[in-house]
Amino acid sequence: MSDLSIYKDVLMDHYRNPRNRGDLADAEVVRRGSNPRCGDDIEVGVNFADGRLGRVKFRGRGCSVCLASASMMTEAVTGKSQQDARQLAEAMQVWFTADGEPPTESLQALAAVRGSSARKRCVLLAWEALDDALAAA
Repeated sequence: MSDLSIYKDVLMDHYRNPRNRGDLADAEVVRRGSNPRCGDDIEVGVNFADGRLGRVKFRGRGCSVCLASASMMTEAVTGKSQQDARQLAEAMQVWFTADGEPPTESLQALAAVRGSSARKRCVLLAWEALDDALAAA
């Protein structure tokens, strides 16, 4: 089985079994990302604990790549400081717009769609909403 096939399996698992998807009513900060061209619409909610991201959740609708990326993002940033989470969001932007390695090994599966310019926005939408939420906090 190739790395690309394994990455696609990971993405589909996050799409079919999204982590941290649910109600954002008790979130301290909520920000929305939307891509009207394809219909992706994601809200990211953050709760803080001891100066860190205590809980990060999302809700919304979108393509499999968008929802998988949102799921992976919530796992990658939970427990991080605001600064570290913002740096990770920036590193994702750089990774998807330039050459280089993924910012963390846990996000490596997104390499399966990295070569598709049409999928860039799908991947980054939740990350941009997170960055907006952290900037507002």
